[in-house]
Amino acid sequence: DKKELAGKLKEEREKSPFSKDSVSPVQSEKKPGNQPFFGTQQIQEILSRANPEYRGQGKLHEENGVVVAAEFPNCSLRDISPLRGLQLQGLDLSGNPVRELRHLKGMPLRTLFLENTRVVSLRELNEASLVELRLNNSPVESLDGLEGQPLENLYAVNTRITEVTALSASNLRQLWLSESPVSDVSGLAGLPLVSLTLHRTLVEDLSFVRKLPVLQRLHIGETLISDLSPLEGMNLTRLVFSPEQIKKGMRIARGLYGITEIGSSFDDRGRNLTTPEEFWAQFPK
Repeated sequence: DKKELAGKLKEEREKSPFSKDSVSPVQSEKKPGNQPFFGTQQIQEILSRANPEYRGQGKLHEENGVVVAAEFPNCSLRDISPLRGLQLQGLDLSGNPVRELRHLKGMPLRTLFLENTRVVSLRELNEASLVELRLNNSPVESLDGLEGQPLENLYAVNTRITEVTALSASNLRQLWLSESPVSDVSGLAGLPLVSLTLHRTLVEDLSFVRKLPVLQRLHIGETLISDLSPLEGMNLTRLVFSPEQIKKGMRIARGLYGITEIGSSFDDRGRNLTTPEEFWAQFPK
C-alpha cells in the first residue's frame, strides 16, 4: 500500500534493484554484447554533454565490468540517448523531464522508476522483463507494452491510464491505480493480487473481486461503487471504502470476520484506519 511504498523507497534505492546483490547471476555472467565499451566515467561525461543541467550526480552500478543498474532521480535529464545499448536491469529516472523511452528498447529491465516524469507511452518497453514499475504522477495514457511481462508491483497513481487488459498475463501482487481514470478492472481476473488500491477511480462495479482469489487488502474509497455484496465470503484483512456511497451490502461487509483494519481513507491525503469494532459502532444495525 501507499505507506509501505513511502517507507520502502529509500531502502529500495539503496539496495534493490540497484545493488549487486540484486543482479541476476545469469545476467551478470553474460558478455556485454551490444553494450557500448564505455566506463561509468565516460557514460557520465556523455550524459553531461547531452544534458547541460546534469552535474554527474547519478549513480551507475557495475557487475563483472558491465553496467547493470543506474540511478538518476531528480537529475534534470531530458536526453537519455547515452544509455542506449546498456544492459540495464534496474533504472531510476524519477523526477526527470524525460518524455519518451525509445533509448531503453531492448534492455533487460526488471525494475524501472518513472515517477514524476513526462512519459506518455510504454510501448518501447515491450522487450523488458519488468517485475516492478513505478509511474506515479506521470501522464502515461496506456499500459500497452507491458503484455506478458512478469510484473509483481505496479504503482500508477495519478496517471491517465483508463484500462488494464495489458496486465492480464502478469504476476501482479500489488497494484495502485488511485486517481487514475480507470473504470473497468475486469482484466485483472485470476491474478495473484494481494493488495489493490482504486481510490478516486471511476470503478463502479465491484464484482471483479470474485475473480481475485488471494486478495487481502482492498481500497475503494471515493469511487462510484455503491454495492458491497460481491465481498461475501472474501478473506480480506483490510477494507477501505466510502460508507456514505454504499446503498447495498453493508451487512456483507460487517460480516467479513477476517478484517483487522477498516476505514474510509488510506493514502497520502490521510489515513483513518481503525478496528472493525470501532468502525461498525458508527453504524448501528
